[in-house]
Amino acid sequence: MSTPRRILVVDDHPVVCDGIRSLLADLADLRVVGEANEPTSAVRLTTELQPDAVVLDLRMGGRFIPETSGAVKAAFPGVKVLIHTSSEENEPVRAALRAGADGAVFKDGRDLVPALRAVLDSDEGYLDPRLQVERAPRRTGEGPVVGPLSPREYDVLCALALGRSTAEIAKELYLAESTIRSYTKALLTKLGVRSRIEALAVARKAQLI
Repeated sequence: MSTPRRILVVDDHPVVCDGIRSLLADLADLRVVGEANEPTSAVRLTTELQPDAVVLDLRMGGRFIPETSGAVKAAFPGVKVLIHTSSEENEPVRAALRAGADGAVFKDGRDLVPALRAVLDSDEGYLDPRLQVERAPRRTGEGPVVGPLSPREYDVLCALALGRSTAEIAKELYLAESTIRSYTKALLTKLGVRSRIEALAVARKAQLI
């Protein structure tokens, strides 16, 4: 009998983690070996446990974190990442796929097992047919277009894409305007540009927004 593939579950809702563990409990080929509830612990446990696949919640702590896909891949390049989402918003899913995720599935449990098997058994990955997102082109070795964005930097990027001013972003995120300017400066540096307009152009080309 073959050894079960090892699965790390990343979600900030314990009931979801429990549900996935229960769903996989009776399967001979899949076994949950760990759980994390935020990006930092997800990366740490990926390094420590070296799972075959990570079921990664797309939204934790009240915000989308598509860049976590790339961080998990960097921690253990052999791992497959399956995005687990309850949102019908396309851009965060597309950004996660661009960052390195191997697939995406809705968080209703219906297709999780076949999705996991698909990303584990094929380089084609898996994309839930209910998601209106095209499959992201895979990178071959030229490296990422941009540096990995922090959750707050991604929040600022999304706000910029909506045409928000620094003052408006600060109000929405409950932060000081000086803090937003610092995040914006870091964002421009990672995107390799000098202006917001250039930043949005590069982000769209990289399918971050």
